[in-house]
Amino acid sequence: MQLARLAFGLAPRRARVCHCPHGLVSAPEFANGMLMSDMSISFGALTDVGLSRENNEDAFQITDLSSGATYDASPSVGSFRVGRGGALLALSDGMGGHAGGEIASNVVITSLRQSLQAAGVGGPAEEKLEAAIRGANAEVAATAVRKRKHGMGATLTAVLVDDTGAYVAEVGDSRAYLLRNGQLKQLTHDQSLVQMMVDTGLCTPEQAESSPQKNILLQAMGVAPEVHAAIGHVLLRQRDKMLLCSDGVSNAVSADELREIMQAHDPSVACQRLVELANERGGADNLTAVVALFEDSRLEPPSPAETVTATFKVIKDYAPNARRPR
Repeated sequence: MQLARLAFGLAPRRARVCHCPHGLVSAPEFANGMLMSDMSISFGALTDVGLSRENNEDAFQITDLSSGATYDASPSVGSFRVGRGGALLALSDGMGGHAGGEIASNVVITSLRQSLQAAGVGGPAEEKLEAAIRGANAEVAATAVRKRKHGMGATLTAVLVDDTGAYVAEVGDSRAYLLRNGQLKQLTHDQSLVQMMVDTGLCTPEQAESSPQKNILLQAMGVAPEVHAAIGHVLLRQRDKMLLCSDGVSNAVSADELREIMQAHDPSVACQRLVELANERGGADNLTAVVALFEDSRLEPPSPAETVTATFKVIKDYAPNARRPR
């Protein structure tokens, strides 16, 4: 199954409701009776319509799953201590036209958050995340039927912070990166036609960058009865930084530039600079960046000899040839 990323123009973004005020915010020491851990997350998030679209079909959300505090309006800047329920960072890039993509991306992240909050504390985090993704996929499909938005869908990149590690899930081509010791590692693997061509040797990464098929996805949320999220797990280290971004950013800003900007700036300024740079280069798509800084006395300091790859494992990969419906 192949999905063409529809290049529709989208309206200046209406700010969605942010459940906490803008600016630097801190969650309380207790949430729903649960003592906070030593893990703190400082974050910045920004989304922009870009220079070529009328509407913004991107959506993001940062949620403290213990207190329920959710940050989803742009810009969002804040910090909180993570409770036993964990924390969720999520980004979705919609497709579908006539507001369909905007609806889809919002449904994805809202359904994901609600499912994870309802799951509560305890149980394998990986299983809860996978179940929440399946639920969000079904919810997008049901919404498309109710609103008569045939072809509506969205990408999803989600990070579920659990204890001293994080589960990273992907459907589509929105990306997650980790910065540690000045080294940037892409944690996700694009589920796109050109990435599959690169993987199988049919084209080079350089050819893929300029391919007219660059925006063709192999799967997306809400367009098929089943979705097969790729899931990995990374052990966090002290002062790791994570970036989630839509392809409007990753297509316009090189990996070296992502690394330099994330290393030089705090999360909110890094988001601002990434979006500015993408707009300076034409702003051809909607642009969204979420940057989070992790600090915890329990986290090991990064070792110069340890790579991000050594602390990251793939739990479930996406195999398009095996899973694509006939």
